[in-house]
Amino acid sequence: MEYVLVCCRLLVGVVFAVSAAGKLRGRGAYASFRAAVGELAPRVPLLPRRLVPPAVVAGELAAAVLLAVPAAAGAGFAIAVVLLGAFTIAIAAAVRSRRRVSCNCFGSPSAPVGPAQLVRNGILLTASLAGTVLAFTTASPEPEPAGVAVSVATGLTGAGLVLLTEEIAELFRPLA
Repeated sequence: MEYVLVCCRLLVGVVFAVSAAGKLRGRGAYASFRAAVGELAPRVPLLPRRLVPPAVVAGELAAAVLLAVPAAAGAGFAIAVVLLGAFTIAIAAAVRSRRRVSCNCFGSPSAPVGPAQLVRNGILLTASLAGTVLAFTTASPEPEPAGVAVSVATGLTGAGLVLLTEEIAELFRPLA
């Protein structure tokens, strides 16, 4: 099970690191994300809503850093579960109310949220929940290098696919 844990740590950690970096890469990216938060959470009062973007970025960075440290992975996964739960609720509410809202999840304007983002978040939530359980229950025997290599390749491939969710979903949309 230690190989599954390595895979989950990389999958979730890389996605959160890229997400935070995308939001922090410039003023425009951060402003775009901040505006998207307002659209995704219109019922949240203005003062708490202003605190959400920096809290999200801090949470993403904290999760990514903690997931990089084997002894702290459980805490990183716990933060990821909380963030992903909140993201999923906000996206589901927007989809259900048929609001055309962009999430700017990775710091740049994107297509309006929809089922693809819910599937993406479901995959990340599943990996985070599995990682949380494994981080607290898996003994740490000396892993075999080949197993670690496969876990790393699988985690990075999964992260790449998750990061390309919108592009992959676009392949399946009907032509206009």
